[in-house]
Amino acid sequence: MIYFLTGITASGKSNLAHKIAIERGMSILSVDSMAVYKGLDILTAKPSQVMQAQVKYYGIDIADPDQNFSVVDYLNYLIEQNIPEKSFNEDILAVGGSGLYVKAMIDRYEFKPTDPTIRSELEQLNFDQLKLFHELNEIPLPNVELNKRRLIRNIEDFILEESKYVFPELCIPDNFVGVFWNHPDYKINIEKRTNYMINNGLLDEVDNLQNPSKTVLQAIGLNLSDDYEENINIKTKRLAKKQITWFKKESKLKMLTTDNSEVVYEEIMKVINE
Repeated sequence: MIYFLTGITASGKSNLAHKIAIERGMSILSVDSMAVYKGLDILTAKPSQVMQAQVKYYGIDIADPDQNFSVVDYLNYLIEQNIPEKSFNEDILAVGGSGLYVKAMIDRYEFKPTDPTIRSELEQLNFDQLKLFHELNEIPLPNVELNKRRLIRNIEDFILEESKYVFPELCIPDNFVGVFWNHPDYKINIEKRTNYMINNGLLDEVDNLQNPSKTVLQAIGLNLSDDYEENINIKTKRLAKKQITWFKKESKLKMLTTDNSEVVYEEIMKVINE
């Protein structure tokens, strides 16, 4: 069965999850949209080599930093790793704060897939050419502010209209599937963690990235700002607010507002032991 220990960034959920995984002989599935990238060990606070030797981890280091890795890519990875099947035979603790990943798993999202060949060809066209493509093929324009990305996606939706991607069923608890840890001191924790990351080689890690994708560059402040620390803090705090807003809507996760990890431990263990 799969249980979810989600939480606001820098809450301490990863260390707590590792402790539980050791106690219960569970593997861990990362639901962190940035931990998928290789070479971002410091930035994403990945488990150490020692921790990975103690517990089986899924969902980390599965994409190159020059790749724009989507939620559909993540779900495909889970299928490749037989996670849906394994959830019926073993216990897995899903840990992270990427709300769309979590929701896609719980609700078995349906997606219209993208075709890499079609996407590659469309990306060669400019904005006016994409509008002309719509006109020539009698494709209705989306009723939103138009940009190149939206025009490309609209064409893909039209071409792939009959294709759907349905994520397989997971074995999850019937009621609450886990918890969301809303740490009240998250702003302080974020600032401490950012300072720690910078002091432990974050800037060198960033400099060593080869052609990082737009997703990586924009994720947590990795643009060419002169003040990395302030920039990362600002964007990470924004991310935290978005996480709180997103997970408040997730009825299958129990939200816990506390700075006490023991409270979170007790609540997730209630879910596991039911």
